[in-house]
Amino acid sequence: MLVAGTTTVSLTAQTSLEATGSLSADTVGQGDVFELYVEIGVPSGSVVYFPDTVPSAFGLESFRAVDWESEAFGDGGILTLIYPLIAFQIGLVPVPGLDVFIGPATGIEGPSFHTGSVIGEWNGVAADSGLAALERVPVARQAVWIASPIQLGDISAGLEPRLPSDVLGANRDWLSLVLIVSLSTVLLVAMTPMVRKLLTEQGSKEASPDASLGPDPALVRWQAALDELDRIFSLGLHLNEEVEEFYGRSSRAVRTYVEGLDVAWGPSFTSSELMLQLGRGVNGSSLNLYGSMDVAEVVKFGRLRPDADSAESDWRALRNWVEKSRSREP
Repeated sequence: MLVAGTTTVSLTAQTSLEATGSLSADTVGQGDVFELYVEIGVPSGSVVYFPDTVPSAFGLESFRAVDWESEAFGDGGILTLIYPLIAFQIGLVPVPGLDVFIGPATGIEGPSFHTGSVIGEWNGVAADSGLAALERVPVARQAVWIASPIQLGDISAGLEPRLPSDVLGANRDWLSLVLIVSLSTVLLVAMTPMVRKLLTEQGSKEASPDASLGPDPALVRWQAALDELDRIFSLGLHLNEEVEEFYGRSSRAVRTYVEGLDVAWGPSFTSSELMLQLGRGVNGSSLNLYGSMDVAEVVKFGRLRPDADSAESDWRALRNWVEKSRSREP
């Protein structure tokens, strides 16, 4: 088991809180499910708030909602959070950190565990008791190695595409094969006039100035990116202490749009690498875009938490670039 580290903060003069993050394995196969464990020492009579899922990252996302278990320890208890995760990107993949909030459980209702402590509703962390009355216990970011399903030993053992002779082979029912080829030839001859007629009619429609044209794929993709950014902003995540999710969704919307500009700009690039490729292929200044995407990376994988005004400014830089990109596509 890979232990990333322990974070300790003071709840009172007499009590300290510890959060220890660890992974069920330091190496897993591509597409396998593994777990992030977070262990927290909770004083008696406390309320604990934690997110249902780990923030999504490039190549990794939560497999299902968090589960938890507890045991008595001293005057309080040990609360263990279990986050099932799944990764699709091969190589070293970062597992985002998260924040847990702990405070007095006065007047708070929720699932209870040892010595009068309860689990609070994450969406109501600010409304229940106020952030000023809570202690933030951060869980540091970690990393896991995602192994390819094709190992070096497979290649050494002769793993390679099958030869045509292996596919066709000699052990075939040649009578059936001749019959299939004959029927295919008859069908092809019968279909040829119909195909020619369809192609002629299609050519006439394309040549006609009144022919109806389908939607421009580039325009559809551009409008979809703007709509998605507007939808993310309308959720108000940056106003509800969910700035990490706000940056994550906004940067993913821009990544999806940018990847559609060129078939070579696929998901194998990090955001920084993608911005470098973008600077080579798209005319015009994109400094505001690069800056906002860099901030989004730090927010997603670090502990930077900009205020609502800064988050909105970065979001607006992303949207403005997308809106003006129609005249700068390669």
